Amino acid sequence: MKHNHKPSGKLPKKEVRRIKEIKRQTKSRQLLPGVETGFEEYSSENENKTSEEYPKFRSYATSLSSKEKYRYHRETGQMRSFFGDVMFGHRSTIMDDLVSSSLTETSFKGAGWGKIKSKESEKDAANQKEPAVVFFNFSGFYVLFWMIIAFIVLRVSVDYYIAHDGDLSQSEILRFMTSDLISIALIDLVMYLCTYFVLFVHIACKRGWIYWNRTGRFLTYTYEIGFLWWFLYVAETVMQFHWVAKIFIFLHSLVLLMKMHSFASYNGYLWAILEELKFSKRTLAKYKDHTIEDELNDALKKSCEFCQFELDLQSTRVKFPANINLKDFFDYSMFPTVVYQIEYPRTERIRWSYVFEKLCAIFGVIFVMMIIAQFFMYPIAMRAMAVRDIGMPIFWDRIFEWLYLLLKLVPSFIMMYLLVWYLIWDAILNCVAELTRFADRYFYGDWWNCVSWDEFSRQWNVPVHKFLLRHVYHSSISFLQLNKLQATLMTFLLSSVVHELAMYVLFRKLRFYLFFLQMAQIPLVQLGNSRFLKSRKIMGNAIFWLGICTGPSLMCTLYLTF
Repeated sequence: MKHNHKPSGKLPKKEVRRIKEIKRQTKSRQLLPGVETGFEEYSSENENKTSEEYPKFRSYATSLSSKEKYRYHRETGQMRSFFGDVMFGHRSTIMDDLVSSSLTETSFKGAGWGKIKSKESEKDAANQKEPAVVFFNFSGFYVLFWMIIAFIVLRVSVDYYIAHDGDLSQSEILRFMTSDLISIALIDLVMYLCTYFVLFVHIACKRGWIYWNRTGRFLTYTYEIGFLWWFLYVAETVMQFHWVAKIFIFLHSLVLLMKMHSFASYNGYLWAILEELKFSKRTLAKYKDHTIEDELNDALKKSCEFCQFELDLQSTRVKFPANINLKDFFDYSMFPTVVYQIEYPRTERIRWSYVFEKLCAIFGVIFVMMIIAQFFMYPIAMRAMAVRDIGMPIFWDRIFEWLYLLLKLVPSFIMMYLLVWYLIWDAILNCVAELTRFADRYFYGDWWNCVSWDEFSRQWNVPVHKFLLRHVYHSSISFLQLNKLQATLMTFLLSSVVHELAMYVLFRKLRFYLFFLQMAQIPLVQLGNSRFLKSRKIMGNAIFWLGICTGPSLMCTLYLTF
């Protein structure tokens, strides 16, 4: 069989222009999860055709060289996986490391720092040229903190019990928390079962019924939009749930949406890699007996090498697409993560004493939150709504009333803010992780030490940060061809829109207060990274805490009052 080009390798001008156009188009394609390689146009029905009938084989092989800058490190030349941005490992939470371990018998032995117990230790201390590094143990303050909380809760509970003659049904917060529980649970179950749609899409791809890039992606992304809209509509209009139920349905639907999207995009990318591997191998086999340019031959071999590397790197236990099955998807749906991969680090056993500890923490913190909401926040919220409804004739009177309500709400909102963080990111996620033997407990960092808002966005909610990093930030760079600054703005914009949507679910009005507060973090990030604040860490941390203490209360009172 002869090629339609000269043995010297010189191509006709028309062919050269076409190859350049394919290179240009390939650069603009998405190269992270959801990548579209373009190989599907060369379907298996064409593999028996000759190269003269399908010269696109050679053009496609040439276009592969443009992908090498994404697949190989510029300096070292080593291959790099597109999923190297998010890593999982055997890690425990900060609370478990710094608090729980400090309360064990081996480390919590009471006071005694600075004591010299023997003459030998006294001589050693005298001969020491530099003072030894001493680590303080603040476990007693941890115990004192929760004891103070317990006494406050006990006091207000007894006062309420006496004032209402033991009738707890008059508590508005208790009614919110206990009404429509069965209906909420059933809708939540249906919402969870609906996530299996993405599994069925990939099973269809696995069996060859559809292609991911042609049909599967369109079905999945359309379904994701309809999924979020439909369950918001059901909670708001059909069932007419109260605000606690609506915000729970909304937040859980977001979690399930992120799980679906990550699962679909991850496997969609691997479908593209697998098909590219098959096509590159077929093309090499087709041209093995013919003269072929070294550049094209190298591009096809590198394509096979990288695709095999990418597929092998994802898992040592289960090879793609064997992971697309009911059991693996169920396991993933139970794990406390919204970023999918085939294998996760697992613990050897379930510590049931640890599960019991976290369950006690969950129900105890919920009870404390109900007390704070009932006695310290609900009256202020009712007053703010009254100010809004009566419509003060003088605008400045409403402003002064709003500032007064803001001042009253800040202390209780700070406590509620911290309890919500502890409830979700430490108690609930650790409990779920222990039950599922999920070993990576890095759900949050030491966000309380942050000196800028970009640090806070990475440390406060690590699971969502990982999702945004992979599926928003990096996808914006690869698919939309944005630079790093533009991708950062895109990530903040999407996050701000979702937060504003949560406020709409809560207050049933669109005011964009939270949206602008979220977007205001961008100039605050630049301020935190300025030369003035970079050398003043304490001041940066003080500014950060000022925002944490006033921001949530400011947002809540704005929505309630105006």
